[in-house]
Amino acid sequence: MERERVYRVVVCNNLVTAVESIEVAAPSGISGENLEVTLQLAGNYRGNGSVDGEYLFTSIHQAKDFALVALDFVKRLMEKSEQGLNAHNFYSEPNWHNPSAGPSADTREKVKH
Repeated sequence: MERERVYRVVVCNNLVTAVESIEVAAPSGISGENLEVTLQLAGNYRGNGSVDGEYLFTSIHQAKDFALVALDFVKRLMEKSEQGLNAHNFYSEPNWHNPSAGPSADTREKVKH
């Protein structure tokens, strides 16, 4: 069985931790388009609140471009959180919940009762 070289971007805890060359026996599920994988990244975020995963590419350039997109995605989430925190009026409402993080503990408790 012939092995083929592909490039893997590893994202752990919403941080790109590796861009590496690997060999796989039968490359399947490898996107030829960065748009496809970017949609997968967004889907991972919607599904579990994280962009963690392993993303495969046929080109090192695609892998690098995607790694930068993943980092930019997280950077924008951070900026949105920072803006919300800075704009929050803690005098009128002492609790702040980051809407990007999903339901807060208070919201989860209210839903249970």
